[in-house]
Amino acid sequence: MWLGAQNGCIFVHSAVSHWKRCLHSIKLKDSVLSIVHVRGRVLCAVADCTVAIFRRDSDGQWDLGRYHIVDLGPPQHSIRCLIAVHNKVWCGYKNRIHVLDPASMQVQKSLDVHPRKESHIRQMAWVGDGVWVSIRLDSTLRLYHAHTYQHLQDVDIEPYVSKMLGAGKLGFSFVRITALLISCSRLWIGTGNGVIISVPLSEAGVINANNRVPGGVVRVFADPTSSHLTPATFIPYCSMQHAQLSFHGHRDAVKFFVAVPGSGGMSAATTVHSASPTIDNNNENDKPKSMLVMSGGEGYIDFRVVDDNEEPKDGASHLIIWQLLLR
Repeated sequence: MWLGAQNGCIFVHSAVSHWKRCLHSIKLKDSVLSIVHVRGRVLCAVADCTVAIFRRDSDGQWDLGRYHIVDLGPPQHSIRCLIAVHNKVWCGYKNRIHVLDPASMQVQKSLDVHPRKESHIRQMAWVGDGVWVSIRLDSTLRLYHAHTYQHLQDVDIEPYVSKMLGAGKLGFSFVRITALLISCSRLWIGTGNGVIISVPLSEAGVINANNRVPGGVVRVFADPTSSHLTPATFIPYCSMQHAQLSFHGHRDAVKFFVAVPGSGGMSAATTVHSASPTIDNNNENDKPKSMLVMSGGEGYIDFRVVDDNEEPKDGASHLIIWQLLLR
């Protein structure tokens, strides 16, 4: 388990036993904003617009003393997010995505995802051959091909949220995307209003959308001269026509999503007999029967209930958990 801190420190803990004991640590020049592992290497996005790449030594141990730095731009702007896409890493920097090869430690491709240079990529979510991208202070999701980097689809969630909840529930705040996750063949979207939306993903390149449904109309982009899709290619298109909005939400922005296998209750790591629990991997063939999708944010609200302004607002951090059965 790699933990990045605001002061630039990285702490490495065991994910098997003695979790509290720090095995290794190192301090980078600025805050650590994102960490991903791909192809036996760990990439850390640093607030000074650099990516630190860590490798193992000849003995198989992590060599934290020697690491490679990839500079993606001036230090005034940060790399806000990293995501592993197949065997590459997509780095979100301002309004651009830099595709980094962890093996060669070189940038292989750069693409603009928004016409305004002052825009900032906030989240990315990958499945199959598609990557969904959200922009800070924007209600539109953008889908890109993982190999050709084509812009495939735009989906604006604002009309759907406004229709489902009404202007009264949203107040004067506009819809912006603050959290993103792909789990159980669904795209999970969290907004700055505390609204949580789940949209099923479809393999169909052409989505039949009802023009009368807000958010149902999507724009699909393709370049037939450079597009080469094999029969096994899965492009995670989606349509707000099939979206589901949760009436359980947060009073403030949705901070994050996490998906873990399980059925609730005690986890596989829970024990009452040992002070240093270990994970039992003897039942590797036992596939999980369900997934738990959790959202984190400040406060809880039921959008079906009329809000009484005289009652004190509960601003404590809350987790909302959904259980999805796996087929």
